[in-house]
Amino acid sequence: MLNNNIRISVVNFQPIWGDKETNLDKIFGYIEKAEGTNLIVFPETALTGYDNEDVPKSEKMHLKIAETIPGPTTEKILELAKKHNMIIVFGMIERDKEEPSTIYNSVAVVQPSGETLSYRKIHLPGDEGSWATPGEKPLVFDTQWGPVGVSICYDTYYFPELIRYSRGKGARLHLNCTANCDSVYEAVPLNETLQVYAMINQLYIATAGMCGIGKYLNFKGGTSIVGTSEHSTKEVTYYAGLPFCDENGETEAIYTADLDLGSIEKRCRDLMFEQNDFTGRPDFAPDIYAKMYAEIAES
Repeated sequence: MLNNNIRISVVNFQPIWGDKETNLDKIFGYIEKAEGTNLIVFPETALTGYDNEDVPKSEKMHLKIAETIPGPTTEKILELAKKHNMIIVFGMIERDKEEPSTIYNSVAVVQPSGETLSYRKIHLPGDEGSWATPGEKPLVFDTQWGPVGVSICYDTYYFPELIRYSRGKGARLHLNCTANCDSVYEAVPLNETLQVYAMINQLYIATAGMCGIGKYLNFKGGTSIVGTSEHSTKEVTYYAGLPFCDENGETEAIYTADLDLGSIEKRCRDLMFEQNDFTGRPDFAPDIYAKMYAEIAES
């Protein structure tokens, strides 16, 4: 039987660009501070910082200090995951085990059971492709609270397929590791996107955002946990944290919420993923969508 009650912490985090040791120490500190949390989430590229330099790929910071998953850093994180019985999720640059010159913008999922998983960002915006290789597989991982989905920034805001995939796999919680600067915020309604996704998919979205000044860019936080209101499926609540561009959003902080994931089923008896008594099938129709996308892929 699934455990419905979960304590989640999300960290508004300002890494020091290129200083992996200092960033890892800061990550350790927040993990210790989150004693009693079941799952803690850090931003995209929390271990290294995000900003891209205009230099050849062989000279880029990302390539020089990338690591495999599992690897030295995840092994250190695993010790804390076991100590605190906590799932730890954080962004880092992953080196391919077979092709060391190939790196990915990844999220490591470290579980107290000893299992360490990697999600490689599928969609790479702007010049991110000058250092990272796109991933090819979504990640929905199993926990005692049921399946949990993961996506990274651009994956989340522009490609609703990933969150819908998570929900279709039974996830009631989706994790969004992100690093959005002020120019991105001006171009995309990030807050509204998360709210709508939480509403139409009837799940919680836990976002951990980068904040403050990186090497070049100004990152806007947005660390929060959103989901539909306990009173109405047509209202969205911030269970913890702040929207993007809040006046306090560029300050490092940890936000924690106690969620009842089972409340989704309690207040949403007409979920599109459940059987529709009138049509004899769920309204969600992946068999039809698969044909639609196959047609696009072949064109």
